[in-house]
Amino acid sequence: MSTHPWWADDAVAAKVQEPFRSDGEFWTSLAASADALLTLVAAAGVCAALAVSGVGGWALLPFVVPAAFTTRAWLVSRRSSRHSQAVFEDRRSWREAERSAVAAGFIRVLGHRHHDRRG
Repeated sequence: MSTHPWWADDAVAAKVQEPFRSDGEFWTSLAASADALLTLVAAAGVCAALAVSGVGGWALLPFVVPAAFTTRAWLVSRRSSRHSQAVFEDRRSWREAERSAVAAGFIRVLGHRHHDRRG
C-alpha cells in the first residue's frame, strides 16, 4: 500500500506545470491560502454577529484563524520558492511560471478536501 498525496490527483494538478506540479510545499501553500480565504469569509460573518451583539473589541478575534493560515501559507511558499527558482533562468521567468501555476491550481485546491488518501 502506498501513500498518494491529495495534490498528486490528476483532477487537481492536471494544468499545473513542473516544477510546481510535483512540489508538495507548493500545494501545501495553496491549501493554506484556500483555507485562509474560506476562514476569512467565516470570520467576517462571526465578526458581524459579534459586533451587532455589542461585544466591542472581541469582534476582531475570529480573524486570528485566517491570519494563522495566511502566515502558514507565506512561510511554506517561501521554502517552495527557494527550491523552484533554481529551475528557471531568471527571477522574472520563475515569477511568471509561479503565477500561472497558482492560477491553474488555486480554484481546484479551493474546492478540494486537503487530506492524504491511501491508494
